[in-house]
Amino acid sequence: MNPWIMRALDLAVALVAGAGLVLILAAALARRPSFVDRVAQGRVQEQPPSALVAWTRRMSASALDSLGSTSESVARRLALAGMNPDVSVFRLRQAVAGVAGLVAACALVAARHVSSLRASLIPLCACALVGTLLGVAGMDRFLTMRAHARQRAIDAAVPDCSELLALAVAAGESIPAAIERVAGCAGGPLGAELSLTAGHIRNGTPSVRALANLVERTESPALTRLSRTLTTAIERGSPLASVLHDQARDQRERSLAALMEEGGRREIAMLLPVVSLILPVTVMFALYPGLIALDFTP
Repeated sequence: MNPWIMRALDLAVALVAGAGLVLILAAALARRPSFVDRVAQGRVQEQPPSALVAWTRRMSASALDSLGSTSESVARRLALAGMNPDVSVFRLRQAVAGVAGLVAACALVAARHVSSLRASLIPLCACALVGTLLGVAGMDRFLTMRAHARQRAIDAAVPDCSELLALAVAAGESIPAAIERVAGCAGGPLGAELSLTAGHIRNGTPSVRALANLVERTESPALTRLSRTLTTAIERGSPLASVLHDQARDQRERSLAALMEEGGRREIAMLLPVVSLILPVTVMFALYPGLIALDFTP
């Protein structure tokens, strides 16, 4: 064979082999991700929700907020009630209460319509839904009532706490030491809150910050005024014993006024059974013998 043809074939084979190597290398480089791509893969890529999903979330949050069952509301009421601040634990209790309501409603309907399963299917579904909702809402209402009861107990104990703080400060103790002493003998919800505040102060938290945290953990107006008075005394060095005595007296007067107002409302509520039940029965007993004795025949 002509040597020029052999050289041409060798050159063509070399070119094809080189082109193949170049293509293989280019493919390998193309498959290897760049540094930017590798970093982007490690980040959480959140797709923006659609308009329908966003609207559904807003409406659900609004409905739960109106019912008082959002996570923020539950966490706040758990803190006010002095319970475990874990919202998931409360949600689990709500689920258990809902299941209990569901079982009770189904058992009630099944006992009343045990003869006809087809006729009891619709009442069973309706009562199951109502029982579940009542169980969930009942647990939420129980948390609200417990939080309010704890705040009322704190309000009732604030005057005595103010008097004890005034005596401790007048005896020469500092405000943190007075808080720790009163926390040891106060007891109840207020004693627990003061003990937590004293522990924060011992751990290095500034007294003003610890008192501010005490105000944030409660919704007691009386305790808020007491904390602000102590904060003012710490920051400005104002006299404290007489102010605490006056504050305790004012709080007792407010408690007495609130008690009288509540008594007036209860007095009006007590008139309802008297007027609607007891008085008609008394009149009937008084008039019945006379009405029986009357003779209306001609």
